[in-house]
Amino acid sequence: MVLTSSGDTQTSKNTLTKDYISKAIEILSNYSYDELYVLVDFVEESEECSFGSDPIDPDDPQLIGDIEIGSDLDLEEQYYALIHEVGHAILYGNQTEPDDVVLLETLAWTEGLKVVSKLGLKINELKFRDQMMHALNLYHEEIKKKVYGSS
Repeated sequence: MVLTSSGDTQTSKNTLTKDYISKAIEILSNYSYDELYVLVDFVEESEECSFGSDPIDPDDPQLIGDIEIGSDLDLEEQYYALIHEVGHAILYGNQTEPDDVVLLETLAWTEGLKVVSKLGLKINELKFRDQMMHALNLYHEEIKKKVYGSS
């Protein structure tokens, strides 16, 4: 399934419709399962998002892990979180995860964007960047507290 850039994509400049985002999430979830061997689940009553390696699944031994996306996030935030977690799955699958957490998180956002581009999907660049920077800043502040103590 390929999404086109018809009128269904945007409500105004750089604003994605809920229908477009829902279809993009479906495409990205299918890609994760079919190409990366990663299952995508939406977790009720949570804002947490994660990729976890799970190489031994008796029901599907090819799966390398799963992505969980909190359903309490708004739809566009779920989409961008999924993009990010797909990036983690790619890094894990390629065994290229750096030790530095801020670098790892930055690379995951970048790898996810590569997949979006490959699949011909669209993002709202401003909202995506805001969500990415917010997440990166949280990690950066957490590290600063560990290194320098509370401020």
